[in-house]
Amino acid sequence: MALTITGHAEIDKQHEILETIVARLHSFCPELERSPDADCRACLPARHKQCSAVLGAITGELVAFLVGHATYEERMMQLLPDTPTCQAHIRAHKAAHEGLSKRLRKLSGQVAHESPRSASALTWKVISDWLGDHTVLFDRRLVRLGRAASPEIDFDAELVDMLDQHVFPNRPTMARATAHADQTLQRRRLEMRGRVESLSPSQREVFWLVVGGRKNREIAAALGITVNTVKSHRRAVFQKMEVSSVVELLKKADVLR
Repeated sequence: MALTITGHAEIDKQHEILETIVARLHSFCPELERSPDADCRACLPARHKQCSAVLGAITGELVAFLVGHATYEERMMQLLPDTPTCQAHIRAHKAAHEGLSKRLRKLSGQVAHESPRSASALTWKVISDWLGDHTVLFDRRLVRLGRAASPEIDFDAELVDMLDQHVFPNRPTMARATAHADQTLQRRRLEMRGRVESLSPSQREVFWLVVGGRKNREIAAALGITVNTVKSHRRAVFQKMEVSSVVELLKKADVLR
């Protein structure tokens, strides 16, 4: 599916994300890697159920992103001037969004009785056909009308990003970036917890005191051990945490807060 570029950085980025999600409809089946002619009827019920669950998750993500995409564009339409040409475009553009919603609702009932492979093929066709036509007929025209209304605005990536921070703070790509950042933080937090759990009880005590800003002599006094023992524990902590300085240790420990 080759997408048509609109020239609006945010909308084009949303189209790229949609294309990526749609592409997963063709790659969710693990049997396809072994045989392009894989048939769902040959799979065990457990695998069939697993594929259906994965397909449902992809479809849910796709529908949610399409809702965000439509909302974003309809917010943009509010910025168009009140002229017959712009108002006609707004009505047709919104009708196209509503038409896709109806098709997806109808499709959800249809694919419930299909195999995962057939359901993914049907969904892929509906979304890919709509996305290609919609971009040419509506999204590109929306951008052109926006430029005509405000010719001083250049929809390059930097300016669009600056405007959207204030005008469209909940745009789909921002929400997706936030979700990705949350997932990344969660992975780092789990990794750090694993590293902390790998420390011995004595090393863990030293770890938290070092993170708290305590010096070697202060740690030795607090724990009733020698400074050399503190240094030995510190070396072990640094090795297990894969850091070479207190600053690096603080940065890693910060994800636990």
